[in-house]
Amino acid sequence: MRHTSVRTPGESDNSVGDIDPLLLSIDRLICLSRLKEIEFIMNSDQADRVREIQTALRRLPPGQYLLGTGPSTVGIVPLNRREIVLGRPPTVLERPQQSVADYWATDTLYFVPREVSRAHVKIIAQPCPDGICHLLVDLGSTCGTFINQVRVNPDGPGVLLEHGDIVSLGPSRTSTYVYYDALLSADADDESRFLST
Repeated sequence: MRHTSVRTPGESDNSVGDIDPLLLSIDRLICLSRLKEIEFIMNSDQADRVREIQTALRRLPPGQYLLGTGPSTVGIVPLNRREIVLGRPPTVLERPQQSVADYWATDTLYFVPREVSRAHVKIIAQPCPDGICHLLVDLGSTCGTFINQVRVNPDGPGVLLEHGDIVSLGPSRTSTYVYYDALLSADADDESRFLST
């Protein structure tokens, strides 16, 4: 098996001639899988995609959710507990830790961390006049947490989430969620049906 040659810190070589072919194959597969995902999305009809989203969301029980919209956050996170921690699993380069995130954004595209910290952000349910609301608290993440592109102060009290807020774990907006209140959406659907009749 061939190995990469050792370089001194700061030395760069864009040549891939001395890299293990298996590593090059892994890199190609990572790139190809992302391109295929984009190709699938771009070759499907937007109206069909939106209908699929709408169908899924209409089946959600009443409550609040985080809708994962990034390649490492895809899925629906029900906010049905007092506290939920978002983060990522440790990589092979890191020591295991005692605290574990409830939901993982696996942003380790090349097996090393990118923007998501292991314990990145906490969502806390609290009573509000209209029911339950959620407070987002950054847990001192390395790359920060952003709501609608505004960085959350890690030393602050947190930010109250509102229906439709975009939460990004890191500044690139790759690991993103949308805060979704199924009750508000159901009310809006009922109102739009009433107005259209």
